[in-house]
Formats: sequence, C-alpha cells, structure tokens
Amino acid sequence: MVHSQKLTDMIRPTTAPKRGLLSLRLLLLRSVGVVVLVQLCLTFWVAKFHLFPQVEALQISLNAALANNIARSTQRSLTWPMTAVQASVQQMGGEGARVAPLKQAIMQQLADSHDAVESVYTLDRSGRVAALVYPREELNTRMRPTNTSRLGLDLSQSELFRSSEKHKVRISPIFLSAVSDRSMIAITGPITTGELLVMEISLARLGQVQNAPELIDGVQVLIVDSNGQIIADRDGVKARQSAMLPIEAMRQMETSGAGVVAVDEAPWFASSARISVGVLDWRVIVMRPEALVYQPIFNIVWLSMASTALLLGIAVTLFIWITRKFSLATEKLSQDALSLERGDTPAPRQFRIKELHALDHSLRTMASSLLQREALLKQSNEVLEGRVEERTQHLLHANAELGRAMQQLKQTQSDLVQAGKMAALGSMVAGIAHEMNTPVGNARLAATSLVFRAQQMRLILDSGKVSKADITQCADDFVEGASLIDKSLERAADLVRSFKQVAVDQSSNRHRSYFLDAVIRENQVLLSPRLSKAAMVLTTNIPPKLEMSGYPGELGQVLTNLIENAMVHGYADAPGGDIFIDVDLPMPERVRIRVRDRGCGIPEAFLSRIFDPFFTSRMGQGGSGLGLSIVYKLVTQSLAGSIAVESEVGVGTTFTVELPLHTPQHP
Repeated sequence: MVHSQKLTDMIRPTTAPKRGLLSLRLLLLRSVGVVVLVQLCLTFWVAKFHLFPQVEALQISLNAALANNIARSTQRSLTWPMTAVQASVQQMGGEGARVAPLKQAIMQQLADSHDAVESVYTLDRSGRVAALVYPREELNTRMRPTNTSRLGLDLSQSELFRSSEKHKVRISPIFLSAVSDRSMIAITGPITTGELLVMEISLARLGQVQNAPELIDGVQVLIVDSNGQIIADRDGVKARQSAMLPIEAMRQMETSGAGVVAVDEAPWFASSARISVGVLDWRVIVMRPEALVYQPIFNIVWLSMASTALLLGIAVTLFIWITRKFSLATEKLSQDALSLERGDTPAPRQFRIKELHALDHSLRTMASSLLQREALLKQSNEVLEGRVEERTQHLLHANAELGRAMQQLKQTQSDLVQAGKMAALGSMVAGIAHEMNTPVGNARLAATSLVFRAQQMRLILDSGKVSKADITQCADDFVEGASLIDKSLERAADLVRSFKQVAVDQSSNRHRSYFLDAVIRENQVLLSPRLSKAAMVLTTNIPPKLEMSGYPGELGQVLTNLIENAMVHGYADAPGGDIFIDVDLPMPERVRIRVRDRGCGIPEAFLSRIFDPFFTSRMGQGGSGLGLSIVYKLVTQSLAGSIAVESEVGVGTTFTVELPLHTPQHP
C-alpha cells in the first residue's frame, strides 16, 4: 500500500502552478524581445562595420576621381593660356604685327580666348604699360577702370618685369595686380621688339570656371597653394577672404592624399590631387560633409528598424491570439486530467489542432493504463510486504547472531593480543634470566678466587715468612677479582634496570615524557640476548636527547615486533644479518623511524595483506599472524601515527613509522 500511494502521488498533477514558472505568452514575448534586440544589434553591427567602411571608401574614391578631374581641367586651363601666349608672342613679333591696330587685335583675341582671363597688356622696355585690353563680353558686367587710366602705369619694380626668366613664356606666382587691383597669376612672354606680353588670370574666376557639373550641394572644391592658402573655391568667398586650410588637414592631404579632416569645426571626407604647372604647386581638394555621406546609411537603418518593428508588431499580435487559444485548450486538458484523477471519465473533446487532439487521446489512454497498473501494484505490494516482514525477522535474528559473534571475535582478538604481549614478555624474561647467568657466574667465580687467595695470604702470615713479592701478588689478585665482580654486578644492574623500565611501560601503559634514544637503547639491551644468539647486529642512528611525550611502552612493543619480524621472516633462510634503526625529523613536530633489514624481502602479492590479523607466511612454523597487526593498531590508534612498508625480494624490507613528537593522551 505504501508503494501504491507513492506512485499515485507521483502521477497526480498539482492543481496550483509552482512559483517561478513562466506562461507561454510571457515566454513568447520574451523571445520576441530577444529577436528585436538581436535585430537591432545586427543592424547596427552591419552599419558600423560593413556599410560605414564601404561608404567611406567609396566616398573617398569618388572625391579622389573628382579631384583628379578638376586638377586635370585646371592644369589644362593653365597650360592652354601659356600656349596661346606663346602663339601671340610669335605673331606680335612678326613684321606685320608691329602696327598698333594689329597688336590690339591680337591682344583682344587673347583676352577673349579664356573665361578666366582678367586682362592682357604689354610692358615696354622701361616697364610701363604700353597697351591694355579686357575681355569684350565682360565689359558691360564688370566695373573696370578705362584702358587709358592704366596706360603708362609704371610696373618696372614688379616681379613680372624684374624676373630673370622673362625672356621665355612662363607662369608667375600669385601676386596683387596693380592693373586689376586683385590677386592674380600672370602668364608672360617676351616680344622680339623688347616688350613683354602679360596675360592676367583671375583666381576667383578660375575656381568658378572649374566647378564640375556633377557637384552636388554641400560639396566643397578648394584650390590651395603649398602653404594652405585657399586660392579658389566654388563661390569665391574663401578665396576673397584669403582663408587658410588648417595645418593638420594640409599635412594629411600631403601625406596620404585622402581622409577625414576637420575644417570649420566639422568633419569632412576629403581627397586631393596635385596641380604642377611651372612654379605653381597647388592642390585641388574635394570635400564632402560627413553627415551628408552617412545620411543614406542612417535612412536605411531607420527604414530597416521601422519595417522590423512593424513585422514584429504583427508577429506579437499573432502570438497573443495563438497563445490565448492554446491556453484555453490546455486549461480544458487540465480539467480533464483532474476528473480522471478522481475516477471520472469526461466526454472526449474535439480540438481543431491535431497535436492537442492527440494529447487528449494519449492522456486518457495513459490514465486507463495507470489505473490498471495501480491495481496490479496493490496486489504485488501486499505479497511483497508479507515477504519483507518475513525477511526482516530473519535479518534481525541473523544480525543478533552476528553481533554476538563479533563480540566474541573482539574478545578473542584482545585475548590473543594480550597473550602475545605476555608471550613476548615471557620470552624477554627467559632471555634476561639467561643473560643474568653470565655476570652472576663471573662474580661468584671472582669471589671464590678472592676467598682462596685470602686463605693463602693468612697461611703466609702465620708462617712468618712474609715477603714483599707475596704481598704484592696477593694485592694484585684482590684488585683484579674486585674489578671483575664490579663489572659483572654493573652488567646485571643494567639488565635489571632496563627490564624494569620496559616492563613498567608495557604493563602500566602510562603517558609520560621520555627520550627516544633511551627507549630504543633499553629495548636493544633486552633484545641483545636473542640478537646474539641469532648472530644479528642491530645498528642505530638516533639524534641524542630527542624528547617526546606519549606511550613509550607501546612504542617499545612496536620496535620489538618489527625487529623480531626482521629476525624471524627477513633472515629465515640465512642465519645472521644486519638490522638498522634510523631516526630523523622530516618536518617540525614529526619524527620518522625506519626499521630496515637486508633479508629476503616480501613478495609484492603479500604487501597489501601483511597488516591483516592472522596473516602469516610461516603458518604451522610458529607464526601467529598477529605481530604486524598489533604494530599497525598501536601506531595508528595509540600513537596517532602512520606506518608504511617498502620491500623488494632479495634486497630487503623497510618499515617507516611516522609519529608526532607529542602524542595526545587517550583514555
């Protein structure tokens, strides 16, 4: 019944929605918001990293093409007048052209040959204006002085007349004309009669002449000299004001020829082309405002955003309508599920959506199957609960038996451990008793010899024949006998003292402070009879006066068992051998004791089991399998340390014990 109830709780739907769940409508609206955000980011990304660079490159290319066209046109406009002046000079130098009317006609034709010509005049040998003409078609529209007012004007100090190159046709730098009272450039050519023909070209009119028909509003065309002074522009305003192009913009034009420059505190896309005619070194700079360049892109972006907003609005409306229909259908399905849970079977619903109709059919089929399975589970649970109850009783009985067996096993193990301790202590007592016979026997023999020598000396004294040699011999014998008795008794006292200390430590198991070298030496003394009998040599390497606190009796038992393990197992096949005890401090407050031998070693298959109780490789040969198990228990529990073993067959075995310098006291 319990399992049936759990299954029912698992399949029963909750009537109240959980907190934190999202409705379908809100989820779709969030999705639409994400789409809008992605669309905006994508639009701005495309505009910034794709359209803007392309438009900038295209605009700079168009500016460069236009600047080159205007530069070539301007260069032709300056080159052609030089050709015309060259032809006019040749005509005026002929025999027939020396007549004044003919010269006047040639000069008038030269003045009318180009729209940028301001005036044409000749200078005589003294530098005075000999003849002067203006373009005919501009006479009525321009406010000019009369020809006669400028005739005889002295220009002998001007650059035009004093130039060292006036003997050839040349173009002059910009200068302020005394004839026209404006900034001009002049094309001069020498006449064979000694006169100088001068054609002045207006900078303002030159810029207006060069305005390209494809220029749109907002585009600026400037002609600047090498210093950045504006020589000509579209409307002539900057040229008349002698405006200067900013130094940074001029440097950029000279370096790269194109780029974005700041003029009049506004950014412009600019491209330049060079004009080089004679001594003139000018640049044509075509500039378009940055706002004018980017305006089409902004229009595209706003149009894209508006269309996207419109489409998304339509999509949101459709989403809301669809989710409303879907929500109503899901509410009906939820009501049917609750009715099925109560055991009622509602009438089938007719949905126009195929998926919802299939969901309704699946829900009813699943409810019917679950009810059948629930009935089967109830029957199975009743049978299972009976079996579980029966098995539980068996397990309780088995656990009680196992507990009693474990208790008996622990008691047996404790008895075996205690028996092992007593056996070791008995073996130690037997060894000490055997070892005590030697010094006691030596002392008794020496005492008997002293009694005999004393009786001999008494006889000598009674005879009256006492010599110095006899007294000396008797004194030497007394000294030698007394010395032998003293050494024998001292040896016996050491054995008794060591045995007493070890016996007290191992029997009382009390916590005290001790010196490690003293404990090892005491146990070495007690083991010396067995070591001597087995022809074993125990070598120690211990720091002196290494003070520790803990349980020296248990530490002595650990060392005794490890040494006996080396004697019994390490050198089982070959009598005699070396055993080493090395002590060092691997870190503060920790001591490491290594007990190693050069015996037969331990097979690798046994290394993982040597600390298990009752495991021994000498079963039936006197081994109990408890020695290393007792060592492991004492090291890890009583002494709060760790023990590890390393061994190689035929090389030897090393037991490494790490202990704290101060073992905590345990109950």
